[in-house]
Amino acid sequence: MHRRDLSGVPAILQAWWIRAQNDGIPLLVVAAAIVGFAIGLDGDIRKVLNGIAVIVWLIAAWFIVRSAFAAGVTLAQVGICAVVILILSTLIRPSDPLLALIGFGWGGVAVGWIGRSLGSKLGALLGALWLPAHLIVAVSQAGIRELRDQPAAIRTDPPPTAIIVPLVMVLAAWFFAAWMSDWREKRETATGSSRPDLSR
Repeated sequence: MHRRDLSGVPAILQAWWIRAQNDGIPLLVVAAAIVGFAIGLDGDIRKVLNGIAVIVWLIAAWFIVRSAFAAGVTLAQVGICAVVILILSTLIRPSDPLLALIGFGWGGVAVGWIGRSLGSKLGALLGALWLPAHLIVAVSQAGIRELRDQPAAIRTDPPPTAIIVPLVMVLAAWFFAAWMSDWREKRETATGSSRPDLSR
């Protein structure tokens, strides 16, 4: 993969950028930005942007899934991510950035803890699964309303801050998963090195 020249950039930012590239985050961020921009629009242009966003999102998700499995992520870990994202998609509406930060931040912490060295891969996967999960939840809720003969949900104008919510979800899930993964590895390394050697 082509690497951009990062000379002059602080080492910690270089490390995070390279990690983001390895986890497939940049393209997912682009997709999230398009989704967010479309939230603030209406009419045909909104439909067009949503269509573009779905395509870009699915391409990004494909690269993230492929990278995760190549790194050693198991089906059980993918299943845990799927459960977590379905819960988050049900509880958190894509309109409140603070709730998105808290919810997806804790979701990232959970998968980061479970994933250990693969935590950031699971965090990227968690973010990538949001749009499919969001669509599944929306369709399911519409089906339930239809079965109960309830009126269809009326779309209300989202608050201005709603445009950043998809971006917040993706970045919070990935960053906090990566942070928890690093923290757990350092903690276990420190704990292991502090134990006395009983093999002698």
